[in-house]
Amino acid sequence: MDKRLLKSASVLTACLIAAPIFSSSANALSVGGDTTSNGYVNFEEGNNAQITPVDPLAPTIPVGPTNPDGTTPLPGTGGALSIDFASSLSFGKQQISSNDATYYAHAQWISKDKDGNSVDITRPNYVQVSDTRGTWGGWTLTVAEADQFKNAAGDELAGAELAFDNGYTDGTTTATPGFVKTGNFVIGTAEVKLLGAGVNEGMGTWVYGLGGNADYVENGGAHLGNDDVSTASPITLKVVAGTNKATAYTTELQWKLTNTPGN
Repeated sequence: MDKRLLKSASVLTACLIAAPIFSSSANALSVGGDTTSNGYVNFEEGNNAQITPVDPLAPTIPVGPTNPDGTTPLPGTGGALSIDFASSLSFGKQQISSNDATYYAHAQWISKDKDGNSVDITRPNYVQVSDTRGTWGGWTLTVAEADQFKNAAGDELAGAELAFDNGYTDGTTTATPGFVKTGNFVIGTAEVKLLGAGVNEGMGTWVYGLGGNADYVENGGAHLGNDDVSTASPITLKVVAGTNKATAYTTELQWKLTNTPGN
């Protein structure tokens, strides 16, 4: 017999004989038991960095919107409760009519995709807000005109009505704001509530958009400037005959976000 095999067999036999003795001794010392360990994480509110505008039809995707005149939009407010972006509106260069007339706003021009590449697409006009406070306390978004449309000389476009239609909201979480302004309504110098998030609502990033792509009819490509004309839009400007001079008129939209629960 091979001595190496024999020796191995002898050691195995010795272990088998001794095993019951060791096992009996171990059982006498311990019968098992329970213990615990911990996991830890601590959150603080979001920082003051600007949150990038997102696609109003797909709010998890960043985009680069551009104003109708080709300029870069104003930066958002920053902060843990912030307005990140708001569309500027253009109704084009219109011929004066002898009758009351309704004019239509261009869609929002998107000039950059999520990777910063140049694109030429349109999206519904929208305003975007974000809540990263971590309080789950709710908020309210409103809009108002600072004044009636005026020309450079200060002459008002008397009786003109700016109106929104087909409002909707979409966001990055399931905590949908409880109040969403829908239907057709006029924007004047009094604040109009657009979105209202109650307690435990509105966390994350949310858009308030106006209509869908099919609601905007442009006479040309995606990028339409201040002088181009649109023929359909959820955003309208009604002008009374005999009130407009052959000049440009402007107004300022004031978007306000407060920490008051708004549902």
